[in-house]
Amino acid sequence: MIYKEKQIVLKNGTDCILRSPRPEDAETILSHLKLTSEETGFMARYPEEITMSIESEKEFLANQQTDPKSIMIAAVLDGKIIANAGISYVQNNIKYLHRAVIGISIQKEYWNIGIGSLILTELIVWAKKADYEQIELEVLCENERAIALYEKLGFAIYGTREKSFKYKDGTYASEFLMLRRI
Repeated sequence: MIYKEKQIVLKNGTDCILRSPRPEDAETILSHLKLTSEETGFMARYPEEITMSIESEKEFLANQQTDPKSIMIAAVLDGKIIANAGISYVQNNIKYLHRAVIGISIQKEYWNIGIGSLILTELIVWAKKADYEQIELEVLCENERAIALYEKLGFAIYGTREKSFKYKDGTYASEFLMLRRI
């Protein structure tokens, strides 16, 4: 689905636009994903694992705009995409269509100014309209800021996946499984 563009004001008083990323944003979205994956170990991939071609990303973004059970919202500040989040079904099988999964990435320079809360709130509102019954996510146990945000928005921890990440240096990180019923 396409998210109807909306202007918001961040905690620091800055105007920001929320909108769906478009196919012409493909290169910017890929660069954003690489940057956010480089800035923190909390992301699911290393930057070099983001290998989708610009053409494939264009196709993906175009498909997102026509999928009635998925939506992406990008935060644009001064013409630059600084955050991106999305929600879609867990699996496209009848038994799973009541469940949505959510993901978000925000460039580190823009942490703590309310972007995450605003985008996730918009996704939760949209999920209700899309007839989802629950939203699920995974978050590293040491990502205390994200956990606090998710809990503020009504998510609760329902389990832990031990050794969910294995880093290049051989160390591990565990994830909390979180859920919000709608």
